[in-house]
Amino acid sequence: MNIVNKVTLKFLLKNKTRTIVTIIGVILSAAMITAVTTLIVTMQSYAINLLIAEDGDWHAALLGVNPEDAVTLAEMDEIDVAAFVKGEGYSCLEGGKNVDKPYLYVVAYDEKAFETLAVNLILGRLPENENEIVISKHILTNAGINLNVGDVLNIEIGDRVTENGLILDQSQPFMTRERDGISEEVKVRHIKQYTVVGLCSRPSYTLEGYTAPGYTVITKLNFQQPDETGTVDVYIKAKNPRKIYELVNKLEDYAGNGYRYNSELLRFMGISNNNSFNKVLYSLGAILIVLIIVGSISLIYNSFSISVSERKRQFGLLSGAGATSRQLRNSVFFEALVIAGAGIPLGILSGVFGIFVTLRFVGGIITGMIASDINVPLVLRVSPASIAVTAVVALVTILISAYIPARRSSKISAMDAIRQTQDIRLTGRQVKTLGITRKLFGIEGDLALKNMKRNRKRYRSTVISLFISIVLFVSASAYSMYLKTGVESVYEDEKYDISYYLTKETLQKGSFITDPTQLLNKISSLDTVDEAALVAMIQGEAGFPVEKLNESYYREQVTEDTASLPETLYVMLEIYAVDEVTFENYVKTLNLDMMNFIDPDSPAGIIVDRQRYYDAVSKKFRSTTIIKDKSMEELSFDYWHEGNKKGSVSLKIAGFADEAPFGIKDYAYRNTIMLIISDEVRDRIFPGVIVSENMYISAAGDPVKAEEDIEIILEESGYDISYLFNIAEIIKGNRNVLTVISVFAYGFIVLISLITIANVFNTISTNVNLRRREFAMLKSVGMTNGSFNKMINYESIFYGLKALLYGIPVSILVTWFNYRGISEGVDLPFKLPVRGILVSVASVFVVVFASMMYSMKKIRKENILDALKNENL
Repeated sequence: MNIVNKVTLKFLLKNKTRTIVTIIGVILSAAMITAVTTLIVTMQSYAINLLIAEDGDWHAALLGVNPEDAVTLAEMDEIDVAAFVKGEGYSCLEGGKNVDKPYLYVVAYDEKAFETLAVNLILGRLPENENEIVISKHILTNAGINLNVGDVLNIEIGDRVTENGLILDQSQPFMTRERDGISEEVKVRHIKQYTVVGLCSRPSYTLEGYTAPGYTVITKLNFQQPDETGTVDVYIKAKNPRKIYELVNKLEDYAGNGYRYNSELLRFMGISNNNSFNKVLYSLGAILIVLIIVGSISLIYNSFSISVSERKRQFGLLSGAGATSRQLRNSVFFEALVIAGAGIPLGILSGVFGIFVTLRFVGGIITGMIASDINVPLVLRVSPASIAVTAVVALVTILISAYIPARRSSKISAMDAIRQTQDIRLTGRQVKTLGITRKLFGIEGDLALKNMKRNRKRYRSTVISLFISIVLFVSASAYSMYLKTGVESVYEDEKYDISYYLTKETLQKGSFITDPTQLLNKISSLDTVDEAALVAMIQGEAGFPVEKLNESYYREQVTEDTASLPETLYVMLEIYAVDEVTFENYVKTLNLDMMNFIDPDSPAGIIVDRQRYYDAVSKKFRSTTIIKDKSMEELSFDYWHEGNKKGSVSLKIAGFADEAPFGIKDYAYRNTIMLIISDEVRDRIFPGVIVSENMYISAAGDPVKAEEDIEIILEESGYDISYLFNIAEIIKGNRNVLTVISVFAYGFIVLISLITIANVFNTISTNVNLRRREFAMLKSVGMTNGSFNKMINYESIFYGLKALLYGIPVSILVTWFNYRGISEGVDLPFKLPVRGILVSVASVFVVVFASMMYSMKKIRKENILDALKNENL
């Protein structure tokens, strides 16, 4: 080690506070980058493992492939695995409780399909031949059919066929004449005997959708003797997953019934053909990394810039003793490497440990928010590649931060550095202040302003530190705000935990022991129930004059090739009638007068004009409104019942709202508005119209216990409990998504805040330390402690105001970039992080004053003569 580097080490040891603060800045920087990359890798790995456990590891499926073509596909070089699945047919399931799922659906898997499509056994084993089957647990829990391993079933297998000869599959719900106007039956092709050898989890919703009419049972496919009249579905894994879309486009001619992708798995593997999703992902990732790097560079650059300022006299002496410019420059880089050597390893370890601790606290929430029977552990995953990238990025950040100070150090002449004549080269004109300054702030304020003009470099470095701190904090707040808002837009929280469906067929038969309102009152009185509502919905349509509609909506509805622009556009209506208690509570929540709704001669309702939906054209989640004129007092509309127009009605509009009552979502689908009325109004304006009703219940703590209590009441009252659904676990998942996002968002803000505070503290404390002789001189000529404190306070205020003057506008600009990034995938209004801005305004002055007070505490105790002799060596 040469003498220059030895002097550098001595200097670092002497200035322990600044060295420690700089190392802390490097630790925070490396920790944040490590935390981000480690979290991404961990969550990506967990999501991929979960999806593979639930759906399998296939990339795409070609549906309806001829057996000969299937063999050809399996032999292609681009395909790693080709798994064959054949739908054998449907069989009627006797005694099932779910009337919309009356079948067994027999499907045959070949050997590879059992591995690729993730059959998760609970009991028993997989079928070994075409006479054995594995049944789904869903048959036991949803259909209420008690089947056991070892049972032998004689199954009549056939096709679902409508009365007009249309053959149906699993993608089409069960059809009834009462509901769909057409009926279906199973045309039996053959009878087969199967032995139940295993029980498995419910197949994924990709393979058996929510509306699928058949419970899946799986047998072994004997593909050595394929059925020449049938087809198979081929689930493929590509050798290069990133080329899966090109591969499917090349092979789609083989698929007689189309194709599909394992989209969720591909998306989490970083492979997506959704440009909007990619734009959001990349833009948010870029903004996040930029924020971290800018914060790191600002802190580390200031540290090295201050270090060079402190060492100017030292550099002059070394230069006078024969040190070359290159040696002086290298000494700064050596200092950077020493700082990096101490900070980067600690930062990487801190980042990994921080994510480990975070996952220990929120890991249970994350896994609990996944509504799955399959237990996939959330394990910390540390990627060597991401650690290496973190180390390189942190090191490059440090070297970039040290580059400009290093160049500056090599250009200082020996005499100027020893005499320190470059620090202050000013004329009286340059430090002149306005006369009003002394009148407003006194001599202390005038001196504070002169000091800032005299020490321009130090003043500028402090303001820049504060400016960057403001921009980083507000940007982090905006980033977190838009991220949370975007997630909330996609994962809309339901207002209830349990729902019960009262069919109109049962209502018409009059078989209820109690009517729905009496049933609602019974359920509402349960201790385990917090709130309950009865909701009925009727479809309608209303015509609106063009001038009452938003221009954006009008432009979407009227295309350019329209021959003549219509003066009236028709909008779909969802008319929701709620029970009287729920309606009264809703009116109170909106601060409306209930007297507007009780006049029997003038029935009134409330319009909710909010639409939220995924737009397949723009490939983004849209959030829109339709009506521009919110002053309308009456609405005329047509309504339908059972698909037929029943009549026209006029209704008084007593208000507009952004939220719906309990039990109803706060938004509708595209081209639809909601009209909220009471049950009393429904009986008056829709006489004789019998519609299905839904009861929505919010549990008072334990949804499972609430469900059990409700089942007892339903059975005692003669109701069918198969229409009772507890969605608390699914809703809990959505709510936990928001919780996890909040945890990481606030954690990100805290880490950014620590970097900015360290930056400001380092800059101010060092600048104050460099001004010890100046402060001692002021005291020596008679400045009192009170005047001295006033001067320092004024300086702090001027620093803060100047930083805010530049910081707030730039923060708003960065907020706009955050908004543009998230709006690529979610339609959101632009809004400022007002809370973040207010906190940053207050924090600037708190941090500045605190840093000043800490720095001045030591100087106040210092002897004036000792300070005057100080030469910042």
